[in-house]
Amino acid sequence: MPDLSRHYRHLTPARVTFAASLMLSLIAHLGGMLNRDGMLYVTTARAFLDGGFVAAKAMFSWPFLSILMALVSQATGLGLENAGHLLNTLFMAGACTLLVKNVERLQPETAWWAALAVLAIPGLNEYRHELIREFGCWFFIMLALWQALRWNGRPTWVGALLIQVVLAMAMLFRPEAAALFPALLLWQLFEAPRHERLRRLLQLGALPLAGAVAVLALYFSGHLDGGHRLAGEIQRFKAQGFDAKAQALAAALIDYAKGDAGTILFFGSLAIVPIKIVARLGIFVLPLVFLGTSHLRLAFYRHPLFAWCTAFQLMVVSVFVIDQQFLAGRYVGPILLFMAPFVGIGLRELAVRYPRWRLALVGAALLIMLANIISLSPGKTHFVTAGKWLAENATESSRVYLESGRAAYYAGWSLKPTQKDRSDELIQRIRQGDYELLVFEVSRKDAPIDAWLERSGVRVLQRFEHTRKDAVIVAIPGETADGRHAPGKATPPAN
Repeated sequence: MPDLSRHYRHLTPARVTFAASLMLSLIAHLGGMLNRDGMLYVTTARAFLDGGFVAAKAMFSWPFLSILMALVSQATGLGLENAGHLLNTLFMAGACTLLVKNVERLQPETAWWAALAVLAIPGLNEYRHELIREFGCWFFIMLALWQALRWNGRPTWVGALLIQVVLAMAMLFRPEAAALFPALLLWQLFEAPRHERLRRLLQLGALPLAGAVAVLALYFSGHLDGGHRLAGEIQRFKAQGFDAKAQALAAALIDYAKGDAGTILFFGSLAIVPIKIVARLGIFVLPLVFLGTSHLRLAFYRHPLFAWCTAFQLMVVSVFVIDQQFLAGRYVGPILLFMAPFVGIGLRELAVRYPRWRLALVGAALLIMLANIISLSPGKTHFVTAGKWLAENATESSRVYLESGRAAYYAGWSLKPTQKDRSDELIQRIRQGDYELLVFEVSRKDAPIDAWLERSGVRVLQRFEHTRKDAVIVAIPGETADGRHAPGKATPPAN
């Protein structure tokens, strides 16, 4: 890749990365719709403004992004949603820039290629249009690593404390960022000079170890109830839940395989992790393959901190996937972030080995950047349309059966959605007059709902459909045999 800094002194890899990231996020937001998690964070921020921390925590157990959104909204006059997007845009730009700065410190000849990688890897950039907590976590993680690399040249107690404070801030967005504390300790265990090793380990580890002991003491003494977020994270390490799932799996296996149900579930769950990582790297897995084992080992030697962070983040997602048998793409984001320097090294090696491919590599990466943020599929505007209709024609009430939180958000309702229910029990509640309005959310992946609607006797008022056959259906209970509305039912709202 051409060294632009020779010709334009101000175009450093870090500055170009920051500006490019801002531009990519801006393009991603154009015409985008708020994601479901984002709606939760906006609602929680509104609860904080109305009722303080207690109200926000009642809405969502880890409300710190929402609180920050509320504070930024108050300070700038922006709406809560725009305040959240502004924060995420800056966090993402900062995370990408700090990664490039870290690479530049350790291997300056790779900085431009690392910038290209971090801006184009799909699993890092395809969420730019969404309002999620990950961007804040990634920013403070990269800030902590930047501080750690500076501290490594001149280790002081104050510098170590700054690293811990910044990592604690990352935990306010995603508590699993705590796994990077042991990664830092192992980095120094092998990196520090022998005569300084103990002092450095104490500087980095004394306070986090004391905090971990305090949290565990609170947990085992019963002061952290089961609903607390930290208690939930600790409970992932318990075997009872996994054993229950293994027994359920055994019931579905043939007799010869029942005894291996736990093994099948364990390794089958773990297999999700590499599959998800490769899928989110996309074509950028090829530079890593090109490096091969020996060159990759040398790359780890050049960037040991990123290697240790990658290893511990792999442990985090492995524990999660064994507990849940599920792994969202953005959960492997930190792993992709830590792997970006190695992808950059692979890209540089490819360009050096095959110089004629250099422009093709850069061009392909630029096309992937755009593909990450530009979607040609139609937006899910049926949620917006359904929400506006509900706002104009219905009233929020405990007697509304609601499946679509997104429609409720655009209606301005605070009513929480329930799980989709197509049971006979729901039909019975409808006939008993428990609901005066029903809002169903139908996915094209669901079984057809029309037969169930007919059997339940409801009357469909409006059907808001997406071009891919997803829909929001608004209905009211049906009529009795004499033509009157069933007891307790409201008259259909006017169109």
